[in-house]
Amino acid sequence: MSATLEFALVLPTKSEKELNQLVDGLRIMFWYQFKSDYKEQVGKDKQFEDHLKLYEKFNQLWQNHPVKSMGLAEVKQFINNLQYSEQDVYQARKDYYEARRGFSATVKVDEIPFS
Repeated sequence: MSATLEFALVLPTKSEKELNQLVDGLRIMFWYQFKSDYKEQVGKDKQFEDHLKLYEKFNQLWQNHPVKSMGLAEVKQFINNLQYSEQDVYQARKDYYEARRGFSATVKVDEIPFS
């Protein structure tokens, strides 16, 4: 038996979108640092046979990170406490997704609707 898929139109608030983007940017920044810290273990340690295994370990830790349960003001303060700006976090996120798409976008963030 297949379940009936329920569809809904949902538009997050601007604050929810901002929070999601900042948390995602932090995830990316944490991942790059984690990968750098443990790159020597990949291929040498059985639990880190490859980068996918390394990401699985990272993801376990990330799912329990306190930032995942913070509100927008708390996330902004967290970023500030790390001595980064919100723009640094947005830029890390933007660079990551542009690299994944394999191109360099020429559109500025403030030209994209709902950004």
